Amino acid sequence: MNRALAAIALALLLVTACSAPQEPPRPVPTAPADAASSPFGLKWDGYQHPPEYDADIGAYAGGATFHDIVWCAVEPEQGAREWSLDDRVVTGLLGVRYHVMLRIRIGTCWATGDPADPKPRAAASRPPADISAYQAFVEDLVRRYAAMGVHQYAIENEIDAENFWAADPATYGPVGRAGAEAVRRADPTAIVADPGLSSSSYGIAVAHDYDLRTRPDDALRIYAAYYARRGAGRFPPAADTPALRAAFDTPAGQRAVAAHQAVRDLDENGVFDVYQLHYYDPWALLPEILEYVKRNLPATTTVEAWEVGTFWPGPDYDENAHGTETAKLVVTLLAAGVRRVVYLPLYYRPGAIAANETWRGLYGADDRPRPAKTVFDQLRQHTAAGQWQPLGKPGVTGGAVDLGSRTVFVVWSADGAVVPLAFGEPVGAAEVVALPSGEPRIWGSGPLQVGPEPLLVTLSTPFNRAKRWLESP
Repeated sequence: MNRALAAIALALLLVTACSAPQEPPRPVPTAPADAASSPFGLKWDGYQHPPEYDADIGAYAGGATFHDIVWCAVEPEQGAREWSLDDRVVTGLLGVRYHVMLRIRIGTCWATGDPADPKPRAAASRPPADISAYQAFVEDLVRRYAAMGVHQYAIENEIDAENFWAADPATYGPVGRAGAEAVRRADPTAIVADPGLSSSSYGIAVAHDYDLRTRPDDALRIYAAYYARRGAGRFPPAADTPALRAAFDTPAGQRAVAAHQAVRDLDENGVFDVYQLHYYDPWALLPEILEYVKRNLPATTTVEAWEVGTFWPGPDYDENAHGTETAKLVVTLLAAGVRRVVYLPLYYRPGAIAANETWRGLYGADDRPRPAKTVFDQLRQHTAAGQWQPLGKPGVTGGAVDLGSRTVFVVWSADGAVVPLAFGEPVGAAEVVALPSGEPRIWGSGPLQVGPEPLLVTLSTPFNRAKRWLESP
């Protein structure tokens, strides 16, 4: 994402990397066994962050976060590697008990046969000039951080975006394969993720996948719906099939489709263990996007949402609607079997990332928690230790969570109408939390009235029994 690059660039202005030789890092305690148990994670500026967010970061311990390491920043001159800044970030993330995922990027410098970029951590990557040297760097990196307790890595980031991958996306394949091989040689226990694709690319990629010759109406529908909020910043509007065909033929359209194909080819051939999903767009389209993502994936490949949030530029931003959408987005992901959900960003600082906020944080510029934060907190507090499943109840949608002797479900009406959710037998006193407000109440008898706003319900009833009630006619 552009904002992530800007945050890294800003951090470089604030932190001066030391050029003196350094000793190998001291291994820090490996994250405890329960440190990866929560699916709820956060992304914040790992280089530095306002201390008032320490409590929020600490509350999500056990969830995941990620950090990008760039070869050309670590080794700006061949043979002289400087790890101190990345060591500090990784040690700090492990110190607050997060599951740390590292994205390994190349950048632009001698390693790619190019002049060094003046902002190496913010530079787009190019294929390495020497694939063996690249693999040697990756192995060195993985051995270093595996000793600290890191065992999950991704090879590059968003190759559909020129500000992350400057070359043709078709050139990524050999790099992805070589990087994955090097990670596994250095750490046979490692989990390797693909590079992820930008959220904005999914609308055009899925429309293209539908094929204008066979599913033109579906292609036009999803393209229009996907970019309704984003506008025509990256891809042009398309009201008919000739216009959509023209959008496919633009340089941006061709690049997005080629990048999706390059990543899918590697995923479908089992090169990676994890499909890395980035999603900031309409929650209602997410089931369709997930169907596209999961098609032809090997059974052993899991889907993890390393970047999740809401892209909502302009003055019509509505924080309450953002909260409602966050509940539906996160529940839809988890109920579909997505393993991790990392919300990005935790907070927004004017000018530090971008002049105007477009990716909406859980906190705004005024440092006030938004309804989306209430939603994310409530979901974590009530469900982090459980196993999610989809709901199969006509008229409503959501997910149910198995907590052993208790059951939690999150539910909202499928079409916005109020649906009375009746149970076949008394459920006893149950807590109902309205989202996004977070206001609780006790529900004890009679049908539960389910409307367009999500309800988080906790029952003192074993999961199998509760789910049977929920899904009864």
